[in-house]
Amino acid sequence: MNDDRYVEYGAATGIVFVVLTLIGFAVVIPTPPDLNAPSQEWASYFLSHHSAVRAGVVILAVAFFFYIWFLGTLTSVLRIASGTPRLPSITLIGGVLGGACLLVGLAAEAVAAYRPQGVDPLITRALNDIFVLTGVAAIPAFTAFFAATAIVLLRSGAVPAWLGWLTAAAAVVQPLTFGALFTKSGAFAGDGALGLFVPLVVTFVTFFALSALITAWARNATKTGNPTLTDRIRGAVTGAASGAAAGAREGRPS
Repeated sequence: MNDDRYVEYGAATGIVFVVLTLIGFAVVIPTPPDLNAPSQEWASYFLSHHSAVRAGVVILAVAFFFYIWFLGTLTSVLRIASGTPRLPSITLIGGVLGGACLLVGLAAEAVAAYRPQGVDPLITRALNDIFVLTGVAAIPAFTAFFAATAIVLLRSGAVPAWLGWLTAAAAVVQPLTFGALFTKSGAFAGDGALGLFVPLVVTFVTFFALSALITAWARNATKTGNPTLTDRIRGAVTGAASGAAAGAREGRPS
């Protein structure tokens, strides 16, 4: 990570991922029916909006390119901060498996919009159910992803404490999506406040914050006379460890 300018670009891909995902979901893809809507209503939705859904799928697929790139950059930064590969490896594996689950769901949504006419409405609704429920399959992966990242951030002291706790909160809220398995309406449904929106918002805010901080650090490191990003992270970790040791010494009875 000696070439901090390229690290800056890599870190910024997290912001691009969040922005493109929001555009794909919230702007391009029209508001779908309720999950418990009749299958005929779902068939009519895809028949009327298949072009918009396809466009949204393309934008989301492009967003995943930037997600993968950011995942590599974040893992590299965590390896420097932790000094060992164990927790950063969990972050990487969790991010890869979670992203893979969501891509399966995205493929199901693409199939539903690919040939909506002449398809049994029950099949169309089932494909959308796959799109929704792959989020449930991704829960263990993303929980591990955020938990491992939070532990590194909080232990190292290399970043502001609030960012570590925000990342920990992202890990805590992931299991709320399990509610989608047990109800098709209400707060815990796959389109409900707790089953979808709270985990999604906290996840996006965390990704944006992590990306913005690493990008700012890398940009600052490119200025003449400033320490490299690697040196800055190691310096912050060393400083936090020294401060903790000094605090422990002062707390000992004379």
